[in-house]
Amino acid sequence: MIDKSQYDQTEIPQELDMVVSGSIWEGRSQRRKREKTRGCLKRGGIALTAGFACLVLLLNLSPTVARAMSQIPFLGELCRVVTFREYHYTDELKYVDVRIPKIENWGKTQLEQRVNLEIQKKIHDCVQESETIAQDYYEAFVATGGNPEDFHPMGITVDYEVKSLNRKYASFVIWKCESFLRAYEQRYYYNIDLQSGRILSLKDWFGSDYRQIVARSVEKDLANWDEDQQWALWEDVDAEDLISENTDFYINEEDQVVVLFPRYSLACGAAGRLEFVINSEA
Repeated sequence: MIDKSQYDQTEIPQELDMVVSGSIWEGRSQRRKREKTRGCLKRGGIALTAGFACLVLLLNLSPTVARAMSQIPFLGELCRVVTFREYHYTDELKYVDVRIPKIENWGKTQLEQRVNLEIQKKIHDCVQESETIAQDYYEAFVATGGNPEDFHPMGITVDYEVKSLNRKYASFVIWKCESFLRAYEQRYYYNIDLQSGRILSLKDWFGSDYRQIVARSVEKDLANWDEDQQWALWEDVDAEDLISENTDFYINEEDQVVVLFPRYSLACGAAGRLEFVINSEA
């Protein structure tokens, strides 16, 4: 493990780029079914898929059909996270790309409106903060003799990602990225119990012993790391000390809590942001 004391004394350069996780695309190939019965099932599946595609098209194009389908319990009660607004603009200081989500079909109108307003305000504040930073950068650049025409605009991106969505929970993350001489990212996680309307914390999920439960699961995972991975860990960090009700987490598609640790908190920067699926029985 690494001795953290010397690392803490090292100044982190402003130009340090953040580590961007790449996505892995997986595909499957299916062999043709030669048996007659399987061939029928395949043709039936194609017909069902085509029918569903037509249904989606009708729901989007026909308000009458959409209202009628909303009376069917399964379709009408299904909560979803959709794009509420999307906008882009540029000027000499910045270029901005924003996508704002909202929850709909929750079935709890007041809570739905409150959460959506909170999300919109959070994104508005994020963009305003970044625009102020861009203005400050520009003024400092000009004040130190820079030619305004040589100023490189700051990139400001705000977007969201749905982690899981079912009848019990909605879990999604809103993230903001600033790119200039350095890259900087912020993330805001929303985990909502759709039955009670509560925005969940780790304590809500695991109870009063949540810090010990999460730390025990994380430490068990770390113990299974190989030597090359464990080399990056700080030797003087107790996982339990890093856990609070404000610790970032999301709920995955298996209804499991995934806890996230920021860079430099549990390991050196090269390890990136670490994620752990929490096993309460660990």
